[in-house]
Amino acid sequence: MHLINVFSCLRSQEETKQANVVDDKKIREVEGQECPGERGSQWLQFAAAISACIGVMACGEHLAWTSPSLPYLTSSESEFPVTKGQGAWVASLYTLGGIVGSILSPLFVDRLGRKFSLLAFALPQLAGWGLVIVAKSVMVLYVARFVAGIGHGGIYNVAVIYLGEIADKNIRGALGTFLKMSTNVGTLFVTTVGAYLPYWELNLVAMSVPLAFIVTFVFMPETPYYYLIRGRDEDAERSLMTLRQVKKPESVRADIAAMKDGVVEGQRSERNSLFELVATRGNRRALVILLGLKATQQFSGHMAIVAYTQEIFSHSGSSLAPGQAVVVLGGAQLVAGLVAAGLVDRAGRRPLMLISGLTAALALAVEGLFFFLKYQLKADVSSITWLPIASLIAYEVMVALGIGTLPYVLLGELFPTNVKGPAVACGIIVGSVFAFMVGLGYQAVNSIVGIHSTFWIFALCCAAGTLFVYFITPETKGKTLEEIQKELNPPEKTLPGP
Repeated sequence: MHLINVFSCLRSQEETKQANVVDDKKIREVEGQECPGERGSQWLQFAAAISACIGVMACGEHLAWTSPSLPYLTSSESEFPVTKGQGAWVASLYTLGGIVGSILSPLFVDRLGRKFSLLAFALPQLAGWGLVIVAKSVMVLYVARFVAGIGHGGIYNVAVIYLGEIADKNIRGALGTFLKMSTNVGTLFVTTVGAYLPYWELNLVAMSVPLAFIVTFVFMPETPYYYLIRGRDEDAERSLMTLRQVKKPESVRADIAAMKDGVVEGQRSERNSLFELVATRGNRRALVILLGLKATQQFSGHMAIVAYTQEIFSHSGSSLAPGQAVVVLGGAQLVAGLVAAGLVDRAGRRPLMLISGLTAALALAVEGLFFFLKYQLKADVSSITWLPIASLIAYEVMVALGIGTLPYVLLGELFPTNVKGPAVACGIIVGSVFAFMVGLGYQAVNSIVGIHSTFWIFALCCAAGTLFVYFITPETKGKTLEEIQKELNPPEKTLPGP
């Protein structure tokens, strides 16, 4: 019952998009960039998105921190002993905290607003770094990772909403890719610093990113939808004028009216939003798509690969040091994320999903083949020590281009306003559960079936999940949010009267 109450609280998170009942004229108005007679600008929308994503970058730091840190912590140089089993918990407790953060976020998002909720969830991230810095035992590290994970779950949950509510439709897909790209930037930053600085300096430098987020984001605007939910129509008008950089109130009044219609319609929903999420055929289809994407993303081994990248590279025997190989990998991820931002609103979601998923599966299979040759057949692999590094780079590039990015884009597109809150929470919570399972079980599966079989399992899950999701996902490129909802939730046909 507690979870149902939480999901009910989530309903109002996304009663901020335009309602399905808004007519086509209002849809064009609310999604339009400007009114006739006044030309606006979208630069502040990009600036606000980038600032918000500095917080997501801080999450990426925490995710990848174990890659340079666990080899040190499990070595004889560590100030306190950490076993491999304890290291698996250090890596996985972060995602467990993310589940708690996702559940807590609805208690903040409509009370504090999107902006101040993001700032509030940056505090656990800061506290996590503080605990890591002072930790003298593995138990303190456990607490640090769990607390930081709470911030991660809250930041991701609210950031999805914030970016969706400030973006015009022609840049919505691009801003959606910022979430994954920012995670990649954080991963690259912490692995690069970890490759060249000692453990304690790494932690101090990493702490600067959530601080930078707080310093910059405090100046960004709140979304107009939050103000409409709170009945502050004039503030909503000023917020939209600021985001679109227009000076005449008349430029946004029609848009505000249409947005308000959507908010009011969502608030009129009498049925529990969690029930609505599973009661409607279109919503069930969207939920299956979302959970399929999350399963594909996580059971392809993404969490384990991010957490243990340096350790995996150490198996290759390459002359390139594992720490340096991780930096190369992070750079490739970042470039791929930039490419994805340009492609997602041009090539479409489905082609990117299919190409990236199947190519990522092939890269994982090749990774497993190398370890099979090396450890099972005892073959001489000295001439191909570059192969596992190249394969993992190919995998991460493909993840950044599609299966790792699209869940965040589609999360804001597939669900109608009255169920989007529970849908966002379901996606993030289920994704966190899957990531926890993979991160915790990676070392155990390696010891039972071998690292080569682990990568083949990842490859199989990646290919099967990609094909499944591809065939049930509609193309959303170039469509308004209302058009997508109408395609997934067509109105019931009424039989003509006698």
